[in-house]
Amino acid sequence: MTAAARNLFATTIFPVVLCGAIAATIAIMDRGVNPAVAFGGPVAAAYLLVMILERLIPLHRSWQRSYRDIHVDLGHLFFSGVVGLELLRPLMLGIAVAIGSLIASDTGAGPWPADWPVVAQLLLALVIGEFFMYWVHRFGHEWEWLWRFHAVHHSAPRLYFLNAARFHPVDLAISNFAPFVPLVALGAGEDVLALFALVSAVHGIFQHANLPLRLGPLNWFFSMAELHRWHHSRILAEANTNYGQNLIVWDVVFGTRFLPADREPPEDIGLTGLSAFPMDYLGQLASPFTWRRIERESATAGAAAITS
Repeated sequence: MTAAARNLFATTIFPVVLCGAIAATIAIMDRGVNPAVAFGGPVAAAYLLVMILERLIPLHRSWQRSYRDIHVDLGHLFFSGVVGLELLRPLMLGIAVAIGSLIASDTGAGPWPADWPVVAQLLLALVIGEFFMYWVHRFGHEWEWLWRFHAVHHSAPRLYFLNAARFHPVDLAISNFAPFVPLVALGAGEDVLALFALVSAVHGIFQHANLPLRLGPLNWFFSMAELHRWHHSRILAEANTNYGQNLIVWDVVFGTRFLPADREPPEDIGLTGLSAFPMDYLGQLASPFTWRRIERESATAGAAAITS
């Protein structure tokens, strides 16, 4: 691939795929398919596409090799993502509908602008939903009891498409409650919620992709890979930035956006000071509840390394 072609790929592949996935999902819903199902095909297609592209045009060759992490990420993808969300979705919907009913009883109707074009509603949903996702994510770094769950995501030794699913189910549940409940409570329709879920999924895949992505001015709107790679740095001052899950706008507002122009994000990523953190699926599920032991064993290993 020539330099010009590589640059064109880096700047266009994400917006093209995202817009295509949104258009496809809208078309599928227009044909009468349930919104809760309509976005599944486009998300699966995005996963497959990124998986192929990572083999052809990787950002880092080192991130292509196995770190014995694929089985762990597949476990998170299936159990925490597919099974977990299927079990939690009815509970989230019930809570959201109950809150929405209370609001409607006071105002006469939900305040959501349902007469807007669906794409405009999606943009509004992304901005509103991101506010809650931003603070949940930020608290996940600043509050130790939440960090114990969120650390699972940061245990990844490399970034590639499957990292988008590496979340402890408790962390995943909180992250999904954060935008979903207020949006439903405000009166957002099923089609808007489906498109919100689609954007979150496709964005997450590219956000963690081992691809040479460069969004230029769009890095002031999306929390894309160039920003998110800093969030996975081993240096806390760099990692405790760029909390946006889909959008970076609230990082801009609250002063946590970080994208230095003088250097590239680190290739060596992961947890700092937690060398004993488990790298198997069941161990990661239990890690928030065995946290003190992990800290002790990590400290012992660190002391042994210094004296050896």
